[in-house]
Amino acid sequence: MIPIPSPLVEFILLGPMEDRRQLQDSPILGDVWVEFGKNPADALDLLVSPYRGQHAGVVAHAIDVDLGPDRDADIAFLQGLIVARLTFEEVARLVVPKTDWWIRRWTEVVEPKPKKKKGQKAEEKKPEEKKMHHDFDAQNYSPEKLKGILGPIIDAAKKWHMKTATTESQELPALDRFVVLTGFLLWAGDHQPATPPAPTMSAADQITYILDNATPDEIQPKITTLGRTMLSDPARKPLVWQVSLNRAPLPALSRSVAAVKADAAHTLFKLNCSEIAWAVIDSGIDGTHPAFGDRIKRSFDFKNFRRIVSLSNSKPVVRQNNLTELRKMWDDLQNPPKDDAEADAFLTTLSTDARTGLIHWELVERFVEIKPTTKPPTNHGTHVAGIIGANKEATTAAAAGRDDDGFADGMCNDIQLYDFRVLGREIKDAEFAIIAALQFIRYLNARDNFMTIHGANLSLSIPHDVRNFACGRTPICDECERLIESGVVVVAAAGNHGYKSFETKDGSYESYAAFSITDPGNAAGVITVGATHRFWPHTYGVSFFSSRGPTGDGRLKPDLVAPGERIHAPFSGGDPKLGGAWGDLDGTSMAAPHVSGAAAMLMARYSELIGQPRRIKRILCDSATDLGRERSFQGHGMLDVLRAFQSI
Repeated sequence: MIPIPSPLVEFILLGPMEDRRQLQDSPILGDVWVEFGKNPADALDLLVSPYRGQHAGVVAHAIDVDLGPDRDADIAFLQGLIVARLTFEEVARLVVPKTDWWIRRWTEVVEPKPKKKKGQKAEEKKPEEKKMHHDFDAQNYSPEKLKGILGPIIDAAKKWHMKTATTESQELPALDRFVVLTGFLLWAGDHQPATPPAPTMSAADQITYILDNATPDEIQPKITTLGRTMLSDPARKPLVWQVSLNRAPLPALSRSVAAVKADAAHTLFKLNCSEIAWAVIDSGIDGTHPAFGDRIKRSFDFKNFRRIVSLSNSKPVVRQNNLTELRKMWDDLQNPPKDDAEADAFLTTLSTDARTGLIHWELVERFVEIKPTTKPPTNHGTHVAGIIGANKEATTAAAAGRDDDGFADGMCNDIQLYDFRVLGREIKDAEFAIIAALQFIRYLNARDNFMTIHGANLSLSIPHDVRNFACGRTPICDECERLIESGVVVVAAAGNHGYKSFETKDGSYESYAAFSITDPGNAAGVITVGATHRFWPHTYGVSFFSSRGPTGDGRLKPDLVAPGERIHAPFSGGDPKLGGAWGDLDGTSMAAPHVSGAAAMLMARYSELIGQPRRIKRILCDSATDLGRERSFQGHGMLDVLRAFQSI
């Protein structure tokens, strides 16, 4: 195996950078091609979107069946989304033929019946026969034609690599690009060089090696063999829409409460937030910290969600392996299965019914609900939750006699908190886990038939790859929009990508980065929050690290800014008798919970706003304080809770 550097992958897929007007056309999105190029023979964690009208469970089952009983691709599904760990060859052979993009290239041709000759007896009327022809058949993609396509693009790539201007590859049809890049990846995955390239070989040298060794005679047989297999798929009804990466999000890291006038609003309006509940979708809240008392109503750990709903649990060996891993957290579960037999039965039911498109959330709940006292792996979620709802009085009482406590109230010191753990030390599966948590919140609200959870805070960020999705239309953004439509306020960090190091031909330099808002902050209905100084916002403006807008499609983001520098709040751990651990963190992760708290305060005062997330967003944005900065930096301005109350 030899890696294919991303510039070569993108050249074949999109043409030369200096004349790049063509968009990638295949259902395999650009980041997937690039990631497979890094390790062409390895499996990747992928998100598969079903074709419209197709249930994710049915599509997941179809892929699982085609993989065969001995292949465990760790397939699981949610509403409208499938996750699977697949090799490139499996994606091309089994998934692409199920896409509308591939099936549309079949053409129905009606073969008319031969005319009856004079005097010939009338035969029984038969329906006209239909034959299927395809762009990728032996006539259109014969070995000779494949070599005729491969040769010129390899030559064009050599000219491009040698910096000889060329636009030859720009004229390739989309299907030809798919075919050629597929061939390169198949070749790279199987290639065994006589002399292995040095581990320190530069990307430029790797491209030179590939273009010298990946000849049309080497690549063509691999394409032909795969093409025949792809055409053998009998599917004529689209099941799959597209394939993207299961992306890894990152944490987007008291005087700030006074800065947004939350303390004044509490004093004037005598607020009681004890009937409002907020979900903190993060790394976890330390339920033993005295700042929260008994207000963490429930905790859920979704980091193992994929093992729970895996279709492969229908296979006894896989099910036992997953049970072994799940059993490691048995002691942390709030209501675990009573024994291994019951747990085995639950997993079997989940995998069996998944094939009919059904998720038994009540069974999932038995595996994901944990005791609130379970220690989280990092400080991040506890800190975020503390900004929303830390209680200084309870903390001080627990730490009686301690001097210089540094304790402070959060935005709503009596709010109920729901702990959703999706971030840990290993976060490679986190996007799927976050989407699962968002769907579970909708399930809880629908099951109880009232708003159990009023809002959700996502202090995390996933950089948006502009080549793959329309801005704000990624799977996680779409799921946030569904949650908002169900009546839940969703607040997200803008991201910490506002200041970057850029590499140019003259060297590297550092500068501010526009269009750097991250997902799910790109979603239109989400309240996206940038960061400012905790008590001198007019002086310092927007924090240097805070991601800037507008969005890639020209919408105003962030929506507003809030304090996000050196915010003092609870940390995980520490002695509860001494008030627990406290510390400072920076980032838009710290800004977002200020806005979550403000939204909760509005609902506590004006119950008619419950279930009206878009109206709440409008109130908070329209009442924000202009910091005199560019709108794409500050949005509508800095959060002003008192003015928001006075505007109603």
